[in-house]
Amino acid sequence: MFVNAIQGVNGDTRKMKWLIRATLSALLLLSIPVHAADTLFLSQEEQDWLRAHPAPLRVHNEMDWKPYNYNENGAPIGYSIDYMNLLSQKLNVDVQYVSGPSWSTFLEMMKDRSLDVMLNIANTRERRKYLRFTDPYHITNVALYVQSSRNDITDLDSLAGQRLGFIDGFFFAEFLRQYYPNINIVPYPSLQAAFVGVQKGEVDAAMDVPLVARHVLRDTPMNDIKFAGKVSDPVFITTFSIATHKDNATLSGILQKAVDSVTTQEIQAINEKWALKENHISQLSEDDLSYLHQLGELKVCVDPDRLPLEAVNIDGSLTGISSEFVELLAQRVQVPFKIVPSSTWAQSVTLAKQRTCDIVPMISKGAQARTHLNFTSPWLSLEQVVATRNNQVYIADLNQVNDQRFAIVRGHSTKTALLAAHPTINLVEVDTVTDGLLMVAQGDVFGFIDTLATISRALQTHDIDNVKISGALGIKANYAMGVRSDDGKLLNIMERAVRTIPPTDINAIYNRWLAVAYVKQGDYTRFWQALLVLSLLTAYIYYRYRQGLQNSAVLKSAHAEIETANRKLDRLARTDPLTGLSNRLETDEILHQEFARFQRYQTIFSIVMMDLDHFKKINDEHGHEVGDDVLIHIAGILTNHTRKSDTAGRWGGEEFLIICPSSTAEGVLILAKSLRLEIETNVSPGLTAQSASFGVATIRPGETIKDLMRRADDALYQAKGAGRNRVTVAS
Repeated sequence: MFVNAIQGVNGDTRKMKWLIRATLSALLLLSIPVHAADTLFLSQEEQDWLRAHPAPLRVHNEMDWKPYNYNENGAPIGYSIDYMNLLSQKLNVDVQYVSGPSWSTFLEMMKDRSLDVMLNIANTRERRKYLRFTDPYHITNVALYVQSSRNDITDLDSLAGQRLGFIDGFFFAEFLRQYYPNINIVPYPSLQAAFVGVQKGEVDAAMDVPLVARHVLRDTPMNDIKFAGKVSDPVFITTFSIATHKDNATLSGILQKAVDSVTTQEIQAINEKWALKENHISQLSEDDLSYLHQLGELKVCVDPDRLPLEAVNIDGSLTGISSEFVELLAQRVQVPFKIVPSSTWAQSVTLAKQRTCDIVPMISKGAQARTHLNFTSPWLSLEQVVATRNNQVYIADLNQVNDQRFAIVRGHSTKTALLAAHPTINLVEVDTVTDGLLMVAQGDVFGFIDTLATISRALQTHDIDNVKISGALGIKANYAMGVRSDDGKLLNIMERAVRTIPPTDINAIYNRWLAVAYVKQGDYTRFWQALLVLSLLTAYIYYRYRQGLQNSAVLKSAHAEIETANRKLDRLARTDPLTGLSNRLETDEILHQEFARFQRYQTIFSIVMMDLDHFKKINDEHGHEVGDDVLIHIAGILTNHTRKSDTAGRWGGEEFLIICPSSTAEGVLILAKSLRLEIETNVSPGLTAQSASFGVATIRPGETIKDLMRRADDALYQAKGAGRNRVTVAS
């Protein structure tokens, strides 16, 4: 995920590595959730493109990159193949897989347009010169492999002056040249060839994705090759995107919408298929497996609303960090897990006491159900922090404010840990993290205490003003798996299953759920540089006052600096780097907030979908730099001619979405017409004249967001069909 982020840092990259690692956690906390589309909102232009290009999409298929993309008995197969087949079904398009060429040859085929689509490809600066990328659909890491007799190589730092082999054309080469110039690169046509190179001493190590390497070593036994370690530098975290030719913006947009429409259930089904088939790890005896199969299924109780740790989707499926942990367990115990419905964590605790559930995957030993549960070894440890109103300074010790009231989530171990450390603390129990933060915002309690991850996520995704994280408490929440206390055999089985999960995998899951996963095309070097610098500033200021700055004036000054830095960080994470408007993530989030207000209070709102006319012609005739300047100019018009309460966001490419709270169709029609005229007449010096088409829609009772968006899109299509450069109100 940080492939694109880290590559923009200038200077001595070797000296900067520790800074990158030190700030990775800060960057990860800026995560914003993505709302997957319920259906495909293909514009009329995109539908017309599909009709005008009936030929099958030519998609790359590798021969031997198991389990992601390979060929078996002449048939394309693998994780990425299944994912592409899913997209093709959603789009109702045919796919022709092109098998046989090497990876580097596939890249050349993309350049000369003899190939339409590449799968499982990392988005890098060099590749963006000729390719467009969707958002990532998978994330993994890479590892090193050496001769069994060597113990001196464990990470890239160990390879200075030595030779490293990997598949020719992989993105590794671009980053190694930039960040590890002292490593000698040796390209090979395949990973198997690179392993042979290690055996023969042609290279000192080979590098690839661990799951791929395990397949090669299994299919072609090489007892003298061993795993040396995962590459720790976050720049080599590997994301899989789908790429098209840079000039084919329409196809790229179509594929992006298909990616957006993939549901959690669909991606989980693909993950389970390939994880169960390829990653099965079990240290259980036949007797253990027989016992589990007799149980048939394991009933699971969880917190229904505590993201990013865990939550239950509308369809009843589990999501969050806990969901991936449970998935790893399912691979090991080979029985299905069934979520027991509950509306609150307190209700889940009650169900555990009643033995309605067999296991609770994420619970602390201090929780109220401890007399009815036994516990495995802890598998995740998280820092407890306190959130207060913005006007409070940093809290280094709860003894400073021991006379105040603090909210905690009912049933969690926080209460036991706090009372043990501060017996006189005044605690108020609430049902959810959001409830506690709202009490802080309203002044009903002084602070709310929970984990850094849950509070950060709630503050970012809910409309809670005037609340911030004010300090760490030095108290850890150690999460284990709870197992019903009347089943000692099940506890023994689960303990062994938990211990087979490497801590590095748990860390990867945690980071993945906190990671900024939204990757856009373009070179956003300055954006990431600013984000890195601001993260370092925040970490440095935090270090200063954490060391015991006692002077109140100094504390308040440091507090003000942190607030400024945090506001800038939050804004960067929610802003489209090119135009400065809200990015699609924030725009979509605000759209859902307005819809929630409408459902609760019947507060009407309207939206305006705007698409620049003939924008592709500008890129084709004047180049993408001029196209970018036009987009920036248009963004300025939208910013200067909409209300402060309105949200103007870049929805994708040359398409924009404006959300207008408390606005009728008549009022928004006036706004859209004024914007149309301003765009037509306000031509910045050096830029080409531009026009735009608009579709206006107002929310109706009983209507969903999908219905509203479809009506606005239909109105936009009517405006385009009527000659462009006009405004149409949805019927």
